[in-house]
Amino acid sequence: MKKVYSALLIMLMLSVSVAYAQKTISGTVTDGSSGEVLVGVNVIVKGTATGTLTDLDGNYRIEVADGSALLFTYVGYATAEIAIGAASTVDVSMTVDVTNLEEVVVTGLASSIKRSNLANAVATVSGEELVGTTNQPTLDGALYGKMTGVNITASSGAPGGGIGVRLRGISSIKGNNQPLFIIDGVYLNNSEIPSGVRNASGANRGNEENSANRIADLDPSDIESIEVLKGASAAAIYGTRANAGVVIITTKTGKSGRTDVNFSQDIGFSKVQRLIGLRNWTAASVAATYDDDEAALFSAADQLYDYEEEIYGETGLITNTKISVSGGNEKSSFYLAGSTRDEEGIIKGTGFDRNSIRLNLKHKLSDKLDIAFNTNYINTKTNRGFTGNENEGGLSYGYNLAYTRPWYDLHPDEFGNYPDNPTSFGNMLLVRDKAENSDEVNRFITGAKINYNIIKETNTLLKLTFNGGIDYFLNETYVYVPETHQGQVGQQNGFVGVGKNTFNNRNFQSFVVFDKYLNGGALRFSTQAGISYLKFDRNFVYNQATQLIPGQTSLEQSGARSIEQTRENDEEFGIIFQEEVNWDDKVIGTIGMRMDKSSLNGDPNKYYNFLKASLAVNIANFDFWTFEPISQFKLRTAYGQTGSSATYGSLFTNLNATNIQGNGGTTIDPKRGTPTLFPETSSEIEFGADLGFLDGKVGLEATYYIRKVEDLLFDRSTPTSSGFTSEVLNEADLENKGIELGLSARPISNDAIQWTTNINWWKNQSTLTRLGVDPFPAPDNGFGLGLGTFYLREGHRITAIVQNDANGVATDVANTEPDFQMSFMNQLTFLKNFDFSFLLHWKKGGDALNLSALLLDDGGINPEIDGRGSQYKDTYIESAAYVRLREVALYYRVPMSALGSVNKVIRGIKVGISGRNLWTQTDYSGYDPEVSTNGSGVISNGLDVTPFPSTKQFYFHLNVNF
Repeated sequence: MKKVYSALLIMLMLSVSVAYAQKTISGTVTDGSSGEVLVGVNVIVKGTATGTLTDLDGNYRIEVADGSALLFTYVGYATAEIAIGAASTVDVSMTVDVTNLEEVVVTGLASSIKRSNLANAVATVSGEELVGTTNQPTLDGALYGKMTGVNITASSGAPGGGIGVRLRGISSIKGNNQPLFIIDGVYLNNSEIPSGVRNASGANRGNEENSANRIADLDPSDIESIEVLKGASAAAIYGTRANAGVVIITTKTGKSGRTDVNFSQDIGFSKVQRLIGLRNWTAASVAATYDDDEAALFSAADQLYDYEEEIYGETGLITNTKISVSGGNEKSSFYLAGSTRDEEGIIKGTGFDRNSIRLNLKHKLSDKLDIAFNTNYINTKTNRGFTGNENEGGLSYGYNLAYTRPWYDLHPDEFGNYPDNPTSFGNMLLVRDKAENSDEVNRFITGAKINYNIIKETNTLLKLTFNGGIDYFLNETYVYVPETHQGQVGQQNGFVGVGKNTFNNRNFQSFVVFDKYLNGGALRFSTQAGISYLKFDRNFVYNQATQLIPGQTSLEQSGARSIEQTRENDEEFGIIFQEEVNWDDKVIGTIGMRMDKSSLNGDPNKYYNFLKASLAVNIANFDFWTFEPISQFKLRTAYGQTGSSATYGSLFTNLNATNIQGNGGTTIDPKRGTPTLFPETSSEIEFGADLGFLDGKVGLEATYYIRKVEDLLFDRSTPTSSGFTSEVLNEADLENKGIELGLSARPISNDAIQWTTNINWWKNQSTLTRLGVDPFPAPDNGFGLGLGTFYLREGHRITAIVQNDANGVATDVANTEPDFQMSFMNQLTFLKNFDFSFLLHWKKGGDALNLSALLLDDGGINPEIDGRGSQYKDTYIESAAYVRLREVALYYRVPMSALGSVNKVIRGIKVGISGRNLWTQTDYSGYDPEVSTNGSGVISNGLDVTPFPSTKQFYFHLNVNF
């Protein structure tokens, strides 16, 4: 018993001594250059989980033990480490760090890491970088040139998007090359949904319908930050959905303190970037191009009509209005925002309307439990007109323009009747004024997250995390072509196509996270383990009517109707484990594994493993490092695997419904299912080095990667004797190699001028290293070896355009992949209240197949014919290189002193002007060297067939903070 009393006495004395060793430290944190207080700075006792945040006045208060040190971290500033002495008041002045070393980056589904400790080249774009220079119509378009390793190509210049994002090259032949998008933990649907216009125009495929991708529904101004996991080594924790990389989007939240009200109004307009123009027609040139009869018609004409200017020359008005309210206290925070965008296109009747309302809530129920809830309702309406490829349907504006001679008057008469086009398949003025190709989306994106701290002590944290979400939307498409259109007369005699498509994505994750600090906090173990469940349902219903009653535009007023329905669903389940070890921010190692099973695999119950491992060594953090000019020197390496399962329907042979003389039945689909398919797998290793100079004023990041994608899925033609036309196989491999360089600096920083600059340089090379069958054209990726296609051959570049030579041999004639890309982004503050910024983007190399020029030559109206003297060129392969001024802006922040007594209500006013794509230097003869006729998800960029021309946009801005 005495021993028990003695032990209790000793424990009591120790606890008393510890209590006496604790002390309260308080102070204020400010910006080192301006002296302004910093709100929300993280103040942490080094080597522990104990911390707090600075309040609205930059003040903090925290309990510490004698001999401890405090770490002050804030995004955009260098970490300040302060040893605790006798003083109880510690004021801290923080300096700006352009290398963003203290930025927190997601490394797993339930954990994060400081950028200074990161072993992967994860790209991060802040909300200010995304939309702070100019108004951005869509999120994906706002990423142009702002990070390394990303190739972005517009498949259409129409309002509402149509943009392809590729991370570190080609990821799949048959699957999607677009990355996985996740917003606040919710898996997003980024589909391109055809409207059915090909059934009237005669286009070959759904990916030629000039569709938008659904990431365009998001309002970019709601975004706080974007993290891009470009390769398998970073994205491995996301498994079979991450083969093309992952884009993680975090939306804005409220901050503790005063309620902020922000109002912004943008007004702008768009114009076509360039027009092809008219030939210098004379009677002689008309006769030489056509014949003497046509020359007589030319001579008798009253005027020449510039139909290209008439179709593409409209000025599109753009308005974007947004109001947001945010705030909170130590327990709760909120962010409520509503926005509306009305964007007219450069073609009469085209446009994009988006209305969005968002509510983000966070609440701390106790020291152990906190919850977060995010919801977003979006309504978008799009009218995209008729552009792109077709086959004699007479709907595509550009296709008709290529064969329309400017001395023919195609305008309506006094009764509104449009004449037929004598030299093409349709009158593009009638199509513009009377036909319709539109869609509407109603979308709900909702997510929730719960954190429960089972144990939260100085050196130990054990918590449970639950999060899930739903992305549901209804997409309704409508296509109408009047019966008076010359391509309809005697054929369909009027066309209506109505689609009603529903998508429902659901995801749920649950994790346990355990953090343990040892050796006085110098050694930290962070463990996470959990599960992930994904379910996706899709229901496509398409109704088509022809033989319309004159003047009618609805399905029921028709003589022939048909209906198609396709229902798809797939499920995935994953088990995830990750372990991170951090030794005093000197050596950081991570290992992890994800095991996934999917209904899209041949064996839906078999788990496929995806591994990851990484190591980062911060050499400059070791005691032996004394070279002060270099403040950061990190070497890093990482390895990871991701996958991609087959598309729905690849495993089985469909039985299609049919109707024969009123009797229902089924027919066997000509595409044979392959029940033994397994995921294609991407394995990547990357090596890199990060350096910081002059206490964070200059930063350099360099990365080299090798990414191999094995067992690629693709469609292969089958012998006719089999009774089928094609099947899916796992019989190919490809390799991507690339280099990424990034330089950030603050060349000038004083009271008069603040200048920040970022220079990015990157390149990638994609090669098909194995093909288990004979060479063949990639399906849905070109127009055959006669015109040009993407032809799969072992040992060749997968991005090569291939044509038959004079001997009928398939030959590489071009490569759509750039030699390299480079961007130059600058932000300059001068005279205290002026902000100037611009972004230049240089794409060196890369080719395009300009079939629009071929059509113009074939129609005899290409202005280049006058210069070269012959109607046709030797080749329609052109360089797609360019230098482009992506963004430029000048803003003025009205001084508070100028507001007088109003400054008690208004906290700030900013006005400005900006522009997007105002200047482009290129030798490409088409509308835009960034072109992709076959949509954004396929391997074929650089195919140009009469696209919706790209635009340049000008804006005027007003922003008021209350």
